Amino acid sequence: MSNSELLANERSEGGELIVEMNLLFDRYDWGMKSAVGELSLKTEYAEDDRNGTLFPDAVIFADVAKSEPLMGWEFKMPDVKINNQELYSNALDKARRMGTQVFVLWNFQYAAVYVKDEDGWPMKPTRFFREFDGILTNRQNVHSNKNEWKKQLYDVLAYLNSELLAQKFEVARIEFNIGNYVSTIANKLSPAVATNFLQSSDTRLKARMRKWRKSEQAELIEVGKNESDEKVADAFARNVIIRWVNRIIFAHLLKSRQNVINNSLVQFSKNADIAEFAKDLNLAVNKTDFYTILHVDDYEDELPRRVAINLNEFNLYLANTDFSHVSENFVSRLLESLVDVTVRELMGLYTTPVNLAKFLVGITIQNTEGNFADVTTGSGTIAHAIQNILKSNGKSEDFVHNHVWASDRYGYPLQIANLNLTSPDSLNLKNIVFQHNALSLRVGEKISIVDPALGILTPSEIPTFDYIISNLPFVGSNDRNDEDQSYINKILERFKELDDKTDLYQAIILHLASLLDKQPAARVGVITSNSWTKVQKNYKSFFKTLTSIFDVEMIVQPKRGRWFQNATVTTNILVLKLKTTNPNPLTRFIMIKEGLTSQNGYVDKIDDLIDDIKLDESNDLYGQQVLALNEVTEYLNMGISVEAMFDDISWLSLFKAKMSPLSAYLEGGRGTRTGGDPIFIMDSKKVDDDYAVSYLKTIKDVSSFEVGKTGHYYFYTKDSVSTLEDRGAKKTLQYLESIQMSPSAVKRKEKFGDKWFNADQEPKYADFITSINPQDRYFWSRMTPRSAVNQRVTAFRIKKSYHKDIEVLHAILNSLPSQYMLAASGFGRGQGVTDLTKDGIIQIYIPSLDELSISDKTKIVTLWQTVKHRTVPTVMEQIDDVAWVNFNKEILKIYGVDTEVFDTMSKALVDLLKRRVSAKNVVG
Repeated sequence: MSNSELLANERSEGGELIVEMNLLFDRYDWGMKSAVGELSLKTEYAEDDRNGTLFPDAVIFADVAKSEPLMGWEFKMPDVKINNQELYSNALDKARRMGTQVFVLWNFQYAAVYVKDEDGWPMKPTRFFREFDGILTNRQNVHSNKNEWKKQLYDVLAYLNSELLAQKFEVARIEFNIGNYVSTIANKLSPAVATNFLQSSDTRLKARMRKWRKSEQAELIEVGKNESDEKVADAFARNVIIRWVNRIIFAHLLKSRQNVINNSLVQFSKNADIAEFAKDLNLAVNKTDFYTILHVDDYEDELPRRVAINLNEFNLYLANTDFSHVSENFVSRLLESLVDVTVRELMGLYTTPVNLAKFLVGITIQNTEGNFADVTTGSGTIAHAIQNILKSNGKSEDFVHNHVWASDRYGYPLQIANLNLTSPDSLNLKNIVFQHNALSLRVGEKISIVDPALGILTPSEIPTFDYIISNLPFVGSNDRNDEDQSYINKILERFKELDDKTDLYQAIILHLASLLDKQPAARVGVITSNSWTKVQKNYKSFFKTLTSIFDVEMIVQPKRGRWFQNATVTTNILVLKLKTTNPNPLTRFIMIKEGLTSQNGYVDKIDDLIDDIKLDESNDLYGQQVLALNEVTEYLNMGISVEAMFDDISWLSLFKAKMSPLSAYLEGGRGTRTGGDPIFIMDSKKVDDDYAVSYLKTIKDVSSFEVGKTGHYYFYTKDSVSTLEDRGAKKTLQYLESIQMSPSAVKRKEKFGDKWFNADQEPKYADFITSINPQDRYFWSRMTPRSAVNQRVTAFRIKKSYHKDIEVLHAILNSLPSQYMLAASGFGRGQGVTDLTKDGIIQIYIPSLDELSISDKTKIVTLWQTVKHRTVPTVMEQIDDVAWVNFNKEILKIYGVDTEVFDTMSKALVDLLKRRVSAKNVVG
């Protein structure tokens, strides 16, 4: 007998088994109501290769509509052992896919039931059936002894019903477990698709994959700079499979409303022709909208036949479920689960947490009339939150779908955004979801969306928006593409104070002013990186640029931690309105309690928090500082970043008249750039004295306020080899010979030829150094004698006119007011450190030396001697140390400032640093 005949017999017997199951379900009032099977097409893969399929041979449901799977059964004949490891693993994989808690292995001779318990899946059967094992020994005996295996089938099902009644397992509702389906199908099918793409001779496909990975996906997750083709193909393949799974699910939701969709699914179920299915869907979107969900892009239909068959198996599985009679809750939950898993799988890094989206939308929207936009919609979380607030305020589905606009520069995230904006009540309404670069959106521009109710393309004109609410992309100036650059150049022409280092999100914010309606309630509410809060060279600030066209109504950030846990980026919220005639508007600097974006958060209190912020009423979940524009500007002009203004810094009013910019006393900035540290930084003097300069490699190891011995030397010469020979620099020549074949030397030879051993910069000497990425220690060390330092260390030199006061300045730099100003000049990074710049440091204000008399200076130097020989303390240690407290209070007295300010000042510094450190591991 041929293999195909054997298979036919087995499949026939399996079909009869399913028929018998359904007869028993009709006869008995059990918790099991229906069984289905035969989900996979048998074409050229007609061999018995069930481990290549996605679903069990039979699936038993707890409902007639087949939306509540209970378990899967795997069928074999007696010649396959019931304890076959591959059979067990295959069944377990499918149970995990469906989220079921029980599966059955059946080879007619035996039946093995496996029930998942609190310890997980058992390796041995929970219950084993073998009543007729002496009779049902081979295929022939199975055919001739049907009453026996039917009796055994009854026993197994009766047992399973009793276990179901005892709540040993429960249903795995499709809508709650769809995430398992998506993830596991992607896991199973993506490798074959990736291999197929890699083996393709189409170079345009490879180019498309690389472009997609580096541009579209890179805006949503972290992508390496030089990834292998294999990694790119894996990511692209996973995206393709997940998009196909989403299409198939959504098509089944639509099929009862759209015959053209139903016909496409039926045809696919018959032939598993993925290219034909893609063509049918692309024709269907011309009448049904949902373009971004159903449309199949180039190369997405170039799948191996085995993969197409597996996708059809999923199609056939869903075809058993009667979606026309499922509840609205079923559809809602199914769509929510689909959104959740796709976000997690493909774009989890920068996706807006749901609670944060609700909060942002809540504090931004003041009136539910008008038009609403999310111009960098990503997964559509914010646009969905806009829909929710409109519905909760009585707006109809029709109004919502005609007034909420969602766009993104890439098509990649729009499938999930469209799903996110769809509800059971809106399957026949259009979603205004379209692909567009936010920087090129123009009022009056025409776009076209298919109206599903009419089945025709309806033109829409981009209106002015009453509210624009978005989570803007965290893309730095170094990762900008040519298209964005052209738009940003136009922004730079308008705002002369900006430079080419302006980030993408900053340019988008400025462009949004042209899309905002001029009515008084119109607002922009955006989530951005906090990098804009720093003060740049010459006291430039993005805040100043914003206030040239907007009133900055609110800036919001978490009191502790960061909102995005999967990305090391610290963010805040900006709420803006078009500039009014008020010359000195107020800005609210709001900090909300950490935990908003944690798994549970304070969900039940978000509505009250939003209301209280809107009404400017107190709430334990937030605190605020309110500053007028002139106050903010004054602080910025002292080198204080916007981030520091969330704390009470009113004490500065007592001090500012007695402060001067650091640039009055110091000059310099960054240390020495060598161009090849392994060559030019030596741990001992390996060259002649004339070419060895005492050198500080890193500030990490500095623990004292004075640095004498540096521990390293900088090799610096502009001489040629012949000059070195003429000078008899034997030690130097020997050193060059010893390193000339090192990787660094070879690289520099390729670039500089015979001058490879001439360092990029002459030594940058320093009198004072401080860290540009401090964490818990803020201090200035003095180099004695003046020494060269590395580029990762600041290199500040005292001006000649103040050299006589160098010790006084050293003391002042390490006093609490200067420490605070140093910390306040930077901004916090997601890694929990502060980011300072040489330009920011040199323009901070410190207590002025010009305010001091000779006796004051003498007293300060004396005070300084009491603490400067100690190990550098952390800020927390310093503010509790009696000697340091006395030192700082005496400094305050000398400047005529009330010593009670010490507590306020130290609290401001501690709060600022704790907030920054918490970004590393606290959920904001």
